[in-house]
Amino acid sequence: MQALGGLSSVSLLPKAKAFSEKRMRVGCIGVGGKGRSDLEQLARHAEVVAMCDIDQKKLDYAHRSFPSARKFNDYRKMIAQCGEALDIVSVSTPDHTHAHAAQLALNSGIHLFVQAPMAHTVWELRQISKLAQKKGLCTQVGMHGCAHDNFRNAVEYIRGGGIGEIREIHAWMNRTDWQKAPEIKERPQEAPPIPASLNWEAFLGPAGKRPFHPAYQPYQWRGWRDFGTGVLGNDGVHLLNLAAMGCQLGTPSKVKCLLKAPFHRETFSAWGTVCFDFLPRLQKGKVQLFWYEGRVGNLSRQLKGTPNLPGKPLFLGKSPSPQGCIIVGSKGSFHTSSRYGTDWEVNYGNGWIPSGNLDLPFPSMPRNGRGDSGMKEELVRAIRTNLPQIALANFEYAAEFTEWLLLGNIALSIGGEFDWDRENFSTNRSEANALLSKDYRNGWRVYAV
Repeated sequence: MQALGGLSSVSLLPKAKAFSEKRMRVGCIGVGGKGRSDLEQLARHAEVVAMCDIDQKKLDYAHRSFPSARKFNDYRKMIAQCGEALDIVSVSTPDHTHAHAAQLALNSGIHLFVQAPMAHTVWELRQISKLAQKKGLCTQVGMHGCAHDNFRNAVEYIRGGGIGEIREIHAWMNRTDWQKAPEIKERPQEAPPIPASLNWEAFLGPAGKRPFHPAYQPYQWRGWRDFGTGVLGNDGVHLLNLAAMGCQLGTPSKVKCLLKAPFHRETFSAWGTVCFDFLPRLQKGKVQLFWYEGRVGNLSRQLKGTPNLPGKPLFLGKSPSPQGCIIVGSKGSFHTSSRYGTDWEVNYGNGWIPSGNLDLPFPSMPRNGRGDSGMKEELVRAIRTNLPQIALANFEYAAEFTEWLLLGNIALSIGGEFDWDRENFSTNRSEANALLSKDYRNGWRVYAV
């Protein structure tokens, strides 16, 4: 079994395909926006033989660069018709379709790159991570910080005791570039015509039927519960990645909602604070992680509200940025305002010291130096060498980490607190258990493994 977030152990995959230096073949699901950069980065290492997008205009534009690739507007058809010809599939789609597309690819014996967060519900995380292990396939999740050199410097610095034993972790995100409650609380009543270029049925995927509206697509889907995973899923998956890996947090025993905005069934709430109780693998004592999102009292675009932030003393004289993370240790404090944890500093009581001015431990992780593009390179290398741990953000690590982010969304929805029993996949509250999974439309079901 792989060491969490590390590259020190070896786990061979006897069921995985063996590769020499022959060029691999890739199929890309979602080729606009982030999907376009994923497509182009994978194309440096593999032949693009198939591509899929629900928007015909984006699909046609991407196809101009790869004219020999087959085109699809439904990923189910792409995998069914091209699965035997594909070695890798990338999934760069709205969150609610990640697990379904991933399960289809895994069942076809295809290695995977999936954008973060890797699934829409906790139950989905469990199913596709189990399936990847069962099939013996290599995986990578688009948590872009993982492949940056200074992210790995930070992980090694924290694990090496640079700030001592971990006491508390505080992370925050006070802005979004997509709408949510209370700006939008209900489904639109209008039903404008579906654009001729859009496969609306494929956009809905596993979600329930509803009329098309530009409030959902493009991009604004992130604020809707049926399609996105809110601020924790969109931003927390990056902002908390360094803390999860560097502090080796593992699984929380308890999740508590400390501040709760009004709940709306359709859209994510405007603000909230969650606390997670951990017993990290690096030490014996309990560590609490606090997540702060939104602006308190943000009732409209005109009334901006107060940024939801950690207490001022934690910043040690620093002005808070709209996003960031502070890790408090027994020797000092660690701070980053970088979304991906690539720029960081440490304070031992005499001011903040940039990472470039610190004595860093001898590297224990290989260095990549190519960031997001390097994630694809490492996935390809993992496949070629049959060493899945080379892909640092693989399903084994990402599923455990993403699990507690989605548990945080559950706490923000129902309020109060609950215990988490990961082994038995259960909390001590029925309201929380009901939100661990969801219903599916026929033809779009994620199946138990």
